[in-house]
Amino acid sequence: MPHQSGEHPDRRESVSLPCSPNATRASRESHFHGEERSAAAPSNHSEAGPQAGPVTGVHGSQEHENSPWNNTPFDSATNWQASPLPQEPTSPAQQFGMSSQDILYEVYSIILQSDDPNAADRSYCFECATRTPPITPSILAELDVPRIVNNARLRHDINFDRNLQFRQNFDGVRGIIKTRAAGQYWQALEGELFMYGHALAEKMQAHAAQTPEVMQFWDCMLKASQLRLPKLFEAIRDILQTLVPEQDQESIAARLDVDLLMQEISNGVCDLVDLANWLAKVLKKHCAPMRDSLVDSMRLEVQGGALNNNVEQLVSGLRQVLSILELMKIDVANHQVKHMRSILVNDTVKFQRRYNEHRIAMGKIDAKKVRLWLAREVQTLRCNSDTEPTHLEALTAGLLRGLLYDDSEPFPAQFYLDETRLLVLREDIFRTVRYQLCRDVLAEMAPSSTPAHIIQNAQDALQRNLSDITGPDGVFFDQIPNIAAEIVRVLLMMEGHHQFPFDASLFRLAEQKVALALEPTSAAFDKTVKDICDSLLKRLKGSIEKHVKLSEMALQDALVPKSPEHIPPPPLGFGAICIPPNVLIKKDPENDFVDRLTHIICLHWRVWDGVYLAKPEGEADEAAHVKHSIPSHVPANSPASASTVAFSPPSGMLVIPNFSTTDIAMEMSTNAASPQPTQDTNETTTEREDASNERETLDSHRQRSA
Repeated sequence: MPHQSGEHPDRRESVSLPCSPNATRASRESHFHGEERSAAAPSNHSEAGPQAGPVTGVHGSQEHENSPWNNTPFDSATNWQASPLPQEPTSPAQQFGMSSQDILYEVYSIILQSDDPNAADRSYCFECATRTPPITPSILAELDVPRIVNNARLRHDINFDRNLQFRQNFDGVRGIIKTRAAGQYWQALEGELFMYGHALAEKMQAHAAQTPEVMQFWDCMLKASQLRLPKLFEAIRDILQTLVPEQDQESIAARLDVDLLMQEISNGVCDLVDLANWLAKVLKKHCAPMRDSLVDSMRLEVQGGALNNNVEQLVSGLRQVLSILELMKIDVANHQVKHMRSILVNDTVKFQRRYNEHRIAMGKIDAKKVRLWLAREVQTLRCNSDTEPTHLEALTAGLLRGLLYDDSEPFPAQFYLDETRLLVLREDIFRTVRYQLCRDVLAEMAPSSTPAHIIQNAQDALQRNLSDITGPDGVFFDQIPNIAAEIVRVLLMMEGHHQFPFDASLFRLAEQKVALALEPTSAAFDKTVKDICDSLLKRLKGSIEKHVKLSEMALQDALVPKSPEHIPPPPLGFGAICIPPNVLIKKDPENDFVDRLTHIICLHWRVWDGVYLAKPEGEADEAAHVKHSIPSHVPANSPASASTVAFSPPSGMLVIPNFSTTDIAMEMSTNAASPQPTQDTNETTTEREDASNERETLDSHRQRSA
């Protein structure tokens, strides 16, 4: 962020006025430093009092020596005299011959010329930052019950996470952008609060000096500065009203009367300390007890900022107010989701069928392409199998192929609600592949006389250390030298060399082998992927056959691991005994992959089987074309080459009424052990733009059906 005014070339210069900060500063200098400047005042200014001449006739600063206002006498037509304000005053811009933009540039200049070290940042943010608070009632409205119930993504995700919760989201690129924009907003608010205090001080001095034109100027600056604080008070009031009972809403609206508050601030009589105390009582009355410490911190920040005239501390308190309100809204939403979880899970298939039918009708999903995709997968299996494959077999093989072999291609459109899960699953599988390749390098470099159980133990120790080396994101390629060094260390430990003598040749050999094995185009990498793919496909068949007819809640109970029980912390103090940690149950990674894929495929099939198995007129010719367009062979490492087992899809289609849906803006946190992928998998911008039109169409359909 720029720190000097000269670093903003797109800014225009501020407009200088006879009662601008430079002019009033010159007036005071003229008054306290002799008669030199008073001689330049006109002789006919006596009616305006002893201070009027210097204020209206002198700028005083050297950079304005050539200004037309500098040392220029005024006649009766142009001299600004201290006269009563008219009954119907003109706008501030008209009073001083300035446009509204000129007044804003004057405000930017005043903030920039303050003595604060952050003045340049405040001035820049005051000019460029958004005027809407980072948290608004419209954003938090996504946490209301109707929006939760109609949120397709949440209702799908809740099947895969027993403890699905909303949380404040600062992750990824979007989180960085939101955090940066919020920081600029709060810095702009600091500049705005500075202007309030500065303008009030100047008004008091002008009142004492009996210079009404200067008072009018600072009134103009004060009104022009009110860009963000009124909207912030409105947001606090509106959000708070959604969190309290109906009988308390009227008192909150009266206490947070924005017009009254801004009028009090403009006159310097707003008691922010009392406002903070009242707000703290209201928040503590309605928030969870665990938020009380945040409320106390907010109250102290606002009080300290108001009493010490510290705008940074005051803005920090206002920022905490919005954060507390957001957390309260999230707490309420999470409580509601927890109690509605079983209802939402059991209604998943019915809801998604209605939702997908609407998306197909709106043209967001092409049902024809959905059926063609499955037809191609069926034909691929038919060309490499002696038995006639089923649609569910083709779905399983096609999804697994796309997961492991088509990583450059997006998943089919019908998997839009599972895209994030599939991307995470892909990363987890490939991380397992890389672990296995490193284990193979260790076994290859170990002496041939080493017993198998020693090699197995060494491989397990290597994998545990590799998880620390590669980090939670599983970055292998950047850590090849460290991986090679760890392999050499484990090899030396196997041979009984506990002093770890450095062996440069052994290290170089290990580094070469690791780099070659981790290359995605290498034969070792391809073979390992094929082995895992074949193993997963065989195990998936039995798992899907076992679970495909279960209800949604039964699927979750069978395939989603339960959260570990809370382990109390060890006792503290003298004589405390270290409690050994619970023995972790070692789980086969492939079992985890099979369970996750089974859950995705079974739920997907029960939602989409009606679309896959439909036979619309006009698609028979295209199906025949697909039959002849599929090659008679597929790569040997493709999952389609494995033998298949028939499954019985669930029968019957539900009547699909109209239903209104909307996508939620907040992200949910999950307890998955794997990190979220960096790729943005939210719905496209076009879908968000169409959300309002979609909702209106559905509401009209619902009214007609009613």
